[in-house]
Amino acid sequence: MEQEQPQSPDTPLSVTLFAGLSDIELIRELWNHFPENMFLVRVESEDDFIMEAVNPAQKATLGAACEGRRLHDFLPRDTADAIWARYHECVVSDMPMRYQESATYFDPEGVECFGHWLTLLVPIHHHSHRVTHLFGISQDLTELQLAREALERQNQRLEARVAERTAELRAANDELQSLNARLEELATRDFLTSAYNRRHLESLAESELRRVDRSGAPLCMLMIDLDEFKQVNDALGHAAGDAVLRRVADTLRAELRDSDLLGRYGGDEFVIVLPDTRLEEALATAERLRHAVQASTQTTISLGVAQYQPGDIHLGELTQRADHQLLDAKRDGRNRIGIESM
Repeated sequence: MEQEQPQSPDTPLSVTLFAGLSDIELIRELWNHFPENMFLVRVESEDDFIMEAVNPAQKATLGAACEGRRLHDFLPRDTADAIWARYHECVVSDMPMRYQESATYFDPEGVECFGHWLTLLVPIHHHSHRVTHLFGISQDLTELQLAREALERQNQRLEARVAERTAELRAANDELQSLNARLEELATRDFLTSAYNRRHLESLAESELRRVDRSGAPLCMLMIDLDEFKQVNDALGHAAGDAVLRRVADTLRAELRDSDLLGRYGGDEFVIVLPDTRLEEALATAERLRHAVQASTQTTISLGVAQYQPGDIHLGELTQRADHQLLDAKRDGRNRIGIESM
């Protein structure tokens, strides 16, 4: 029987490998039909690598012309630099490596493409203690990566749309809350003068009475009526009368504190609640209001002043006393102030 001749140490590993595997059908079929890229790199030195053999799948990616050539001879510079660095690291460490890589390359037609791979790189020692070859398998992740990126873009668009819709809903909700607050405010105001309407003024005044009943703090009420207002309406019309009411309300409001409560009680009558105010202080306020209204509107007002007393269980008792003082002021000639005894 003819004895098999041993391979020379200088014989390329790919020749030795495939000669040895020629009778092993399974291995040959694996190399030829494996769907992922398989390649064998010859290590000339730590810094010099030659693509010695590639399987058909790799040839379909890069073309057969890559065999026997250095990386920079058939790959774009940036790609060749990145792969060279991986090969160098594997040779120096003498350990298998698994890593993901993304790279630009030229297909067999010379068209520049971009792909993603998961690569396993294994160092091989052939007739030497040093690493002479690198065996690699690269699983093509390009479609998976593209699908992942498309999904990420879709998610970003959805997130942007959700954020946009959320902002729209928040703005609409803020606008609705603002509108509701405005409607609630309008429901408490007299439409003509913007003073509190009678219902809301009485509600606020009742709350103040409960507060002063607990604390013992002073509180006064001013009942105000425009003098000869009917003559204004009769002579100049209701539009002129409305204008006078607005000017009077604006003047009163400008002279009051933030804590004071101004309301239109009906017709040409206004009520002011003065928290934390003694009777003599309320009289001074009434005088200031009387002069201010006459100066700014050429209209006179009469005022009744009453002070909260511990026996005032209901607002009506305080209101009735202030109204009596107002009637006294009008009987005394108008443009006057009626006040309870101090």
